[in-house]
Amino acid sequence: MKRQVVFSFSFSFSFLFLFLFLFLFSFSFSFSFSNASKNVLSYETLNNNVNKYTFLKTNRYKKKCTQRRYSQKEANKYTNLYTVKNPLKCKVINKIKLVRENAKHMVYNLEINHNGLFKYIEGQSCGIIPYYSETDNECNNTKIENDVNCEKNDVNCEKNDVNCEKNDVNCEKNNVNCEKNNVKRKKCARLYSISSSNSYNLSVAIRIHKYEENVNEIKNIKYGYCSGYIENIKKNDDIYLTGAHGNFILSNNIIENNINLILIGTGTGISPFISFLKKLLIYDENNTIKKNTYSGFIHLFYGVYNEDSILYLNELEKFKKLYPNNLHIHYVFSANKKLDGSSFYVQDEIFRKKDEFFHLFNNYQTELYICGHKAIKQQIMNILKSDQNFDASKKKRVHVEVY
Repeated sequence: MKRQVVFSFSFSFSFLFLFLFLFLFSFSFSFSFSNASKNVLSYETLNNNVNKYTFLKTNRYKKKCTQRRYSQKEANKYTNLYTVKNPLKCKVINKIKLVRENAKHMVYNLEINHNGLFKYIEGQSCGIIPYYSETDNECNNTKIENDVNCEKNDVNCEKNDVNCEKNDVNCEKNNVNCEKNNVKRKKCARLYSISSSNSYNLSVAIRIHKYEENVNEIKNIKYGYCSGYIENIKKNDDIYLTGAHGNFILSNNIIENNINLILIGTGTGISPFISFLKKLLIYDENNTIKKNTYSGFIHLFYGVYNEDSILYLNELEKFKKLYPNNLHIHYVFSANKKLDGSSFYVQDEIFRKKDEFFHLFNNYQTELYICGHKAIKQQIMNILKSDQNFDASKKKRVHVEVY
């Protein structure tokens, strides 16, 4: 009886000690993390102190994990690490045109050096804050009622949709009114899908929005709120990022199980797919030795206005040449007209090849990813639902990000 009492007392004491240890550890971790993100974070100031922050991985760790398989739980760790209030200060190291002479819209590729501090998973987005200044970030905590939902609208209004352009116009008008009243407008972040695979630099494709404004019968060319900023940004300029954002990422068993992929994108919706391809199809500098074991089939359906509007053409053709048996790219140009005179879109190409499409999706391990204008989502889903074999289990293999 005495032994039982002693054992019970020892067990209770050990349990209490363990509980106190876990409580103190979690408190210290929360405290250190909150202190790490009080101010604007700069890759210049953090470069020598990388290991001081709990959310940063060391260089040694990154070298071991170039082909790391990410889970959704880990993706959540990187999501919204940097915010409008606490962005990451980076530097523009390159800005090039992605389109050719006869393209309908101007699109730039912006390469940004974050020195390894902006953690993201292939398929996620970053936010760019136009006209950001550290000195007026707070601006006496003055806000405008019309801008309360600005950040939320930016999250839902990604990249280059028409609604984005309207919001950009409203943002610019609100900003003008703010300046007249000497009131600082709340800063917003525009979201852009990342087209690079994890490295010290990230790349984004940004379409420039222009519109005409008539004043006293005089037409003036105006730019969207972020478009004007990107149009004028130069190499070596500072730029402020938020994110990472979104969960449009590859499943964590894609490489191990050689799961096939169907990728459907329009316009700048190609960006996350470029990131996917860079992760899955990796060669060394001489393009001779394959560094991973992925051998699945990838069908990419890419819709743009014409041939000069294809983004990342060099990268796509390079991968197509290196993987002639695995990567199949179907370019669809809306400048081409159907018999009734209407444009021929990527969903029309899917419908035309639906037998091949259903065969691959139904009979093999295949994940479907859709990224582009919001109109494409319902049209592709209608094609899927027209197949009698499409059910709830197959719907789980469909991933969508539209704007």
